Amino acid sequence: MYIRSKITFEILMNKTSKNHTISKIVAKAILRFILIILLLGIAFSFSKDANLLDKVSLFFPHKWAIFAPITLFVIFLLLMFIMLREKYRKTDINWLFSLSGAFLLFYLIMLYSRIYPML
Repeated sequence: MYIRSKITFEILMNKTSKNHTISKIVAKAILRFILIILLLGIAFSFSKDANLLDKVSLFFPHKWAIFAPITLFVIFLLLMFIMLREKYRKTDINWLFSLSGAFLLFYLIMLYSRIYPML
């Protein structure tokens, strides 16, 4: 009986769960969305029509207002490197990356929506 339950346990552990598949798909999608948004922002800032540094001045009321976005970006990068090193095998890392990526995506969209009308 012990051998049979051990074999059943090993068979079940070899299959990937549905949650793992979903977390892998969401993590890949978030990574692609973030890269597209960042590349569009960088391309727009270096275009000839938009002299972004001449027209836009960002004002942060105090130092803590810039600390949160920088921390979010650093956490996003760390989770991205860990996730890519593990090749999407860790479900928890995938979900943490997706959560931080969603917050970063939301922040970048808000930032771009504030900068674009200034041009």
